[in-house]
Amino acid sequence: MFRGVIDLGLSEHVDLMVIAGDFFDSAYVQAETMRFAADQIARLEAPVVVVPGNHDHVGPGSVYDRMDLAAVAQNLIITRDPAGESVLLDSLGIEVWGRSHTEQDPDFAPLAGAPPRNGAPWHIGVAHGHYIHPQALLSGSFHIFKEDFRGLDFDYVALGHWEVQARVDGGDVTAAYSGAPEGMIGVERRRALIVDLEASGDVRLSSHSLVRDDRLDHADIPLLGGMSRDAALRERNRTLPAGRGTR
Repeated sequence: MFRGVIDLGLSEHVDLMVIAGDFFDSAYVQAETMRFAADQIARLEAPVVVVPGNHDHVGPGSVYDRMDLAAVAQNLIITRDPAGESVLLDSLGIEVWGRSHTEQDPDFAPLAGAPPRNGAPWHIGVAHGHYIHPQALLSGSFHIFKEDFRGLDFDYVALGHWEVQARVDGGDVTAAYSGAPEGMIGVERRRALIVDLEASGDVRLSSHSLVRDDRLDHADIPLLGGMSRDAALRERNRTLPAGRGTR
């Protein structure tokens, strides 16, 4: 499936690939798997930015310390700063920002400290976390609430942590989970997401199957409405047994 993602990128002549964390499931993947991943990235030639998630975190025991992937794929950029790091791609007029997970902070807030754009025409954010919507409530970790998008100076936010592909309500900011091309929990969507940054300033998404001739346009990609932090807490407290509410 990852080879198929690269093939799609080549056929669509993409200018940039963004991986929003959990590229590897753990630090214990085989060296052959890592080499395969680097070889495939090198095929794309366009820049590939990886913002590590909780499974492929930076810091002690990081998978990215086992092999110099960028020595094989010289178009690969891996961010490492948990406080947030910007990657400026001058030739594309794009700035990418994201916070890298360390797996040391249970209260990690993926969009905390997001900066304003630094002069680049396009500003892309990367957030690896759990978007809170009415069906999700406060399950999972690394929560992202609807109000976290308020005031962000991003044109698009690439989301990671979920295997399901979906758009989310980011207010004025277009945001989406690309999903896993081949899920580990029975989510076998086998799709990839392409983001078009249009000259008009619009951001349009399209979902492409990796196994058949099938494309979903922007409006056909499922959209999840979000919840505020206060609303999610109220709903959780309402459904908890008596005496189990939060303070």
